[in-house]
Amino acid sequence: MTRATHAVVSLPALDVRPAPDHRAELTSQLLMGEMVRVLPARPRQGWWRVRNSADGYEGWVREWGLVPATAARVARWRTRASAIVTAPLCTATARPDGGIAVSPLFLGGRLIPGRRRGGQRAVELPDGRRGWAPEEALRLPGAPVPSLLARVSSLLGSPYLWGGRTPAGLDCSAFTQLVLAEQGIALPRDAAEQFGTCVPVPAGVPIRPGDLAFFAVRGERPSHVGVALGDGYFAHSRGMVCVGSVVGSGNVLKDNVLSGQFVGWFRPVPWAAELRPRASRLALPAGPAS
Repeated sequence: MTRATHAVVSLPALDVRPAPDHRAELTSQLLMGEMVRVLPARPRQGWWRVRNSADGYEGWVREWGLVPATAARVARWRTRASAIVTAPLCTATARPDGGIAVSPLFLGGRLIPGRRRGGQRAVELPDGRRGWAPEEALRLPGAPVPSLLARVSSLLGSPYLWGGRTPAGLDCSAFTQLVLAEQGIALPRDAAEQFGTCVPVPAGVPIRPGDLAFFAVRGERPSHVGVALGDGYFAHSRGMVCVGSVVGSGNVLKDNVLSGQFVGWFRPVPWAAELRPRASRLALPAGPAS
């Protein structure tokens, strides 16, 4: 039987590992409704090697979290799945008044929206399951996008998890990726790759919310990243999603360890048209998620 060339993720979060083994480290996660390319690889029982269509990240996942599809069917899914989960966590239930849980839903998941009843919206999951989700937890086409500061506030306290991409556990680069994706800025998966797609903010240019703060041990590639909030403050996932600072000797939010590793403020390229790229911008290899 010929394996499908593409697939859609059908679980709230599908773990990605560097080898087809549950004992291999967690390097990332795929979110419900994300689309992947199935990569040629030696067959492993119950495992597929895939590439996330959104950010190019590759790894091994369990096939039970995928709905196999052709490229054309995946394109149709993307068109129809126009409802984006904006709540950090909610639940799709069998009836609009509750009932049996159909599936948890995490921030960033994609669903096919249906009719509205009261404050609930009918939704269809990638594997065909149907349920109801709170309409306030979904963003439909044309609806306003939450502000960056509102999104950061909604994630404060989310625990750190190496490789995690949901509010149940986020690593630093997943946090920046999810927060900026909602603002229309696509970033690679890992901190070092994100660094390579940004432009340094020159001295004298104000830092604005959405710029990125990168940190690195001397001589190594950046391994930590945070999202600028303004006035020297940034949000990041380190232990948990929290607010930190790189300024002020008496500032209780200043992280003395990270301050010594601060590389600088950088602006994602789609927002950096007014900045002149510097020839000295480092081109560093990709590293593990931090």
